[in-house]
Amino acid sequence: MPIELLVTVNETYIPPLKTLLKSIYQNEKQPVRVWLIHRNIAAKQLTALSQWVTDLGMRFEVCQATPAVFGDAPITDQYPVETYFRLLSGQILPKTLHRVLYIDPDVLAQGPLDALWQLDMNHQPFAAAAHQDRQQENRQRMQINHAYYNTGVLLIDLDRARQVINFKDVAAYIATHDDLPLVDQDILNGLYGEQVTPIDDKQWNFDVPSYDCYLEAGLTPDWISANTKLLHYQRQPKPWQTEYTGPLGNVYRYMQVNQ
Repeated sequence: MPIELLVTVNETYIPPLKTLLKSIYQNEKQPVRVWLIHRNIAAKQLTALSQWVTDLGMRFEVCQATPAVFGDAPITDQYPVETYFRLLSGQILPKTLHRVLYIDPDVLAQGPLDALWQLDMNHQPFAAAAHQDRQQENRQRMQINHAYYNTGVLLIDLDRARQVINFKDVAAYIATHDDLPLVDQDILNGLYGEQVTPIDDKQWNFDVPSYDCYLEAGLTPDWISANTKLLHYQRQPKPWQTEYTGPLGNVYRYMQVNQ
């Protein structure tokens, strides 16, 4: 059975998406089927992307979704409406699909994903990592007692998500919270944070901007190179931008697809 990989992007993020997929292709022995949920990518772009993914040896499926259910949900340049689609993936994707691995397009793979894909989720709808940076700040801001989870890498039990996620609950949460700076991530933590199976960020969602903090905690560059499977270049600027001077930029540029 293939790894079912979920991505949700607009046209702006197609180049980094290609870099993500190229990095997965070069590190993964398991077959991969890519599911793209989008709102309005042009047909010509989709055809070209489909051919590019197929040439990598991956299967490619496209689902078009509308954002109407979110109404007045907060949208920013950094967090377009596509960021919400991962929460709705159980409703958007075919009911014959039971599990997906969602990965942000600003992530780079440097190892195989099969161990994460086969994770025992303990009957929870989600598995995700909690980054230590701003952890206390976000927990206080959200008034939650559990860890604050990052949604850049999210293993989703679609059957369980279909049972748990209710559009009315999401809409009510948005309507009653004026400040959701991390949008869908805040919604997931606020509504479903107690239904998340924790995964190790050092392996599966390495917070690249906090690279020095990992070193101070005892990790070494050699350990990171050998054991970290997914590098997450979250926050701005991004490593494909010329102004990026952050950690591990050379690692990203080595894999980067520019078209």
